[in-house]
Amino acid sequence: MKTMEFPVGQKELRAAIRRGEEETVVLTRRGKPVAAVVPMKGIDAESLKLGTSRKFMSILRKSFKELDQGRGISLAEMKRRVP
Repeated sequence: MKTMEFPVGQKELRAAIRRGEEETVVLTRRGKPVAAVVPMKGIDAESLKLGTSRKFMSILRKSFKELDQGRGISLAEMKRRVP
């Protein structure tokens, strides 16, 4: 992962985008992260959106915690409940 100070001009922004096609580039302003340019090869827009959603990640953490506590349901039970 590469870090770049927030591009001021078009030339610097194009450079960040070119680098971002190969690796994640975190753009910073005064040393603090403000945005990222992420390679999209093999990733669809929905996966990117879900992977960066705090709400979705919270739901996943809660679900994994419930599974660890033995509060999950079997595949057969799920199929019975979902038409």
